[in-house]
Amino acid sequence: MQHIVQEIVDTLQNFIADEQLSLMLIEAKEEEAALILKTFAMVEEDEQSPDIYLTFADDFQDTRRYVELIIERQREQIELVNAELEKEGKPLIELLPAGLSERNQPSRERLIDLFLHTRKIVEPERLIIWTFYPLADVENEDFYMNLFEEIIRKTIDGGIEGTKIILRDTPSNAFRERFGCAPDNPKVFCYRPEVDFQSVLKKIESQAKNKDLPPEERVQSVMLMAGVDVAEKRFDDALIKNAQVLKHYQKTKQKQNESVVHNNIGDIYYLQGDYVKAQENYEKAITIAVEEKSQPLVLYQGMNVGNSLFMQKRFDEAFPYYESSEKLAEVNKILIQQVQALERMGDTRRAQEKPDEAIEIYNKAADLCRENKYKYGLQGILQRLCEVYAEKRDQEKHDECKKELDETQDELRKIDPHFVNEK
Repeated sequence: MQHIVQEIVDTLQNFIADEQLSLMLIEAKEEEAALILKTFAMVEEDEQSPDIYLTFADDFQDTRRYVELIIERQREQIELVNAELEKEGKPLIELLPAGLSERNQPSRERLIDLFLHTRKIVEPERLIIWTFYPLADVENEDFYMNLFEEIIRKTIDGGIEGTKIILRDTPSNAFRERFGCAPDNPKVFCYRPEVDFQSVLKKIESQAKNKDLPPEERVQSVMLMAGVDVAEKRFDDALIKNAQVLKHYQKTKQKQNESVVHNNIGDIYYLQGDYVKAQENYEKAITIAVEEKSQPLVLYQGMNVGNSLFMQKRFDEAFPYYESSEKLAEVNKILIQQVQALERMGDTRRAQEKPDEAIEIYNKAADLCRENKYKYGLQGILQRLCEVYAEKRDQEKHDECKKELDETQDELRKIDPHFVNEK
């Protein structure tokens, strides 16, 4: 192999193609994890592949919280896909069953139910690859094992057909010890990428400059390098690399990718507090997204434009972007984004010293959260409502709001103390 990144990609593709293998266990140091995960994304982004990739890079702290995040991400993804299918006049994907929201059910059973439901709604000829890849080392190894052991056994034993699992192992390699590796266990492939972070970066840089490689491959290397630059706060270098990627997508007329890169550039300026330049690039991104009729991009980028304007205290201009995002989320039935947009609309009216309008908007968001039993979102909205009632010196309303907030946080605390925002 000419470079380590390609070796990782080839290894993943070989695992997917091998019908005998069901589980891939990855051993990686914490500083290597992000690069390996980003390399996997190259395979996921292959538009020619019929396979379904479901990737979760969230840190594992406790079982219940981790499964809640996975279920919520899956719900969001289905909603976004359905928005595109509805636009194209195609049949919609079946939503997640209500039973998955029952928090009194054991987390490992909810995970199994999620696997089974996903397998049911995806065409049988399409392979589903679940990747669970916490970027930070797993500390609660026993809980991690308890969560995944049964679903791994079901997958290995053929109880869930057309499914593969990629899992980052614990620092002690607990899963390798439990399940073994090929050839002792022909269903399990244990993989330790030979990754030295600095040498990989040098090879990626070399690949980016290698004119003998296909342009798309060089561009992917530049994108990887830009991501590392942002993580290490080398923002000027990241901007240069994003400009290079943007030029390629403009030349090859890949409009949606062009929109994404404009948004990335906006993020870099936003992180530096340059909200004017962030706004300029977010506006370029959303203009293309609108032309391409990509509702998920329009929704996400509309919020970004609004945020950049809000940070400039241009509240009159920010509000319509939040309002448009809220309506788009409502039409597409994307609950979390709708609540977030309403939250920002209320914040904007509050910043404009229009407390009554802010209260009206927050109450709409609160009703939406209550109706959908979205306790985490309700918590944030109630905190804002209580603050506005206190500012208005409406003691009765404040006390009612505080009582509901306390009850909501008590319920969240029973699920997972990390869900409680002690504001």
